[in-house]
Amino acid sequence: MAKDNLHQPQSVSKRQFLEAAAAIGGASAVLTALDGWGIGFASAAEAPPNLMGRSNGTKVLILGGGLSGMTAAYELGLRGYDCQILEARSFAGGRCQSSRAGSTTTEIDGSTRTCDFDEGQYFNHGAWRLPSYHHAVFHYVRKFGIPMEIMVQENDLGYIQNDNAEGPLAGRRFRKREIKADMRGYTAELLAKLTDQGALDEQLNNQSKEQLTDYLVREGFLEFRDLSYKGTHHRGLASFDVMAAMDPNTPTNPLAFKELLQSGLGNSFQGVTTIDHPHSMYQPVGGMDQIARAFEQNLGDNVITYNAEVQELKQDGNGVTVPYRDTVTGETRVAKADYCITTLPLSILRRLPADLSDRCKEAIAAPSLSTVGKLALQMNRRFWEEDDDIYGGSSTLGIPGHTVIYPSYGYFGKKGVIQSAYAFGGAANTLGELSLDKQVEQAIERSERIHPGQFRKHYDGKAFSIAWHRTRYNEGGWTTWSPSDRQNHVPVLREPQGRVYFSGDYISALAGWQVGAIESAWTQIEKLHASANQG
Repeated sequence: MAKDNLHQPQSVSKRQFLEAAAAIGGASAVLTALDGWGIGFASAAEAPPNLMGRSNGTKVLILGGGLSGMTAAYELGLRGYDCQILEARSFAGGRCQSSRAGSTTTEIDGSTRTCDFDEGQYFNHGAWRLPSYHHAVFHYVRKFGIPMEIMVQENDLGYIQNDNAEGPLAGRRFRKREIKADMRGYTAELLAKLTDQGALDEQLNNQSKEQLTDYLVREGFLEFRDLSYKGTHHRGLASFDVMAAMDPNTPTNPLAFKELLQSGLGNSFQGVTTIDHPHSMYQPVGGMDQIARAFEQNLGDNVITYNAEVQELKQDGNGVTVPYRDTVTGETRVAKADYCITTLPLSILRRLPADLSDRCKEAIAAPSLSTVGKLALQMNRRFWEEDDDIYGGSSTLGIPGHTVIYPSYGYFGKKGVIQSAYAFGGAANTLGELSLDKQVEQAIERSERIHPGQFRKHYDGKAFSIAWHRTRYNEGGWTTWSPSDRQNHVPVLREPQGRVYFSGDYISALAGWQVGAIESAWTQIEKLHASANQG
């Protein structure tokens, strides 16, 4: 960050703040910021509601075959409801998608992009990680028997480099663990010496001071005799010789504390990970879309009508009527039911003619959808593993939209797919306007600074990208509410509007997460079931 920007007060928009947060800390920082504005995380439910009684063939029409829609259809189907899902695409899953050989995305203008990765290689261009407390997702993982594996969210062996940092550390590449170890060591040294000099005598008794000092010595790898930080082999080794007679581990020298503070690199890390982005997360074996496929398989035949583009939403006191267009044949057909659950993105729903109140339409029109883009490149050699000992995790240059995220599958294999961009806001708009070739060239040029001479050499010409805000039937990533709009409008959408119910992560406190989609469906089917049984 430039010195003028650092010391002069500025007024920045939320979008600018989120873009800066993404450059420093990636998606974790962005979503944690959203949480701070009251629009983040609050997972609680562990199992679907216990719906007493069964339906006598009550028909429910569900608009959208994402996880929320399929959850509703699955749970209601178990209780005797006759459910039909209208899905505009030729496949289900919503944003729970993985790009692999043959998979295709379509943009708003009708242009398509087909993935040509090698067999066995994939990229989660939608949802891509699960923290352990997302119990609602793991409920179905267990129920459907979906094989899971560790997803490495944070790896201290990844690199950090920032050309815009101040001082002599600008533009230099470091392992994340070097920065972490030195920041913790020097900070522990300062506090330990202050404690020893009596600065905390009013707050702590002698026993507490001894306990604190002992903790700081251990946490910061301090010299016990003078409480100084002189580095530690845990930050990295200058040389390593297993067969050395005396000391095979020669530690690297620590960075100067003043230079480290001047650079701001230490501010990229926290001592404790957030609950939503711990070091170790989880992913389905073979791609995140395995969750969507498991729902499809367990729904049975004829529940999902594919290639069904909803045209209108009508309702009266007796039920709902939804005309839809078959995108393959061009024919217009009509679906009718006793109730409707819509999971359509609000940006699409607000354009549809609908028998909804003005108050409801006001709520639908209130939020915006985030602009989000991703890019992944297939490499013909896993140089990050073979040359740099990096298995999962990420590296960063601090450039908005750019990232190097290493795959947490296929370890020790020949090829691998690296996520080379994860952009938000303006950076996502800029990325989405580039051709795929230009996106690839930009990613290679930037990533070469982290892995000199490797990206260009080992990129095998296969890439895939998505701009969710330009993608047909999505037109954005997750829904973004301002705190006041969330307070004023979400309660409206959480309640039935006649015979129409709303479901999706946008009515949950977990926007952008699969668990928000599932938990929202659980809450809405409970309300629908209560209404159906009253009738």
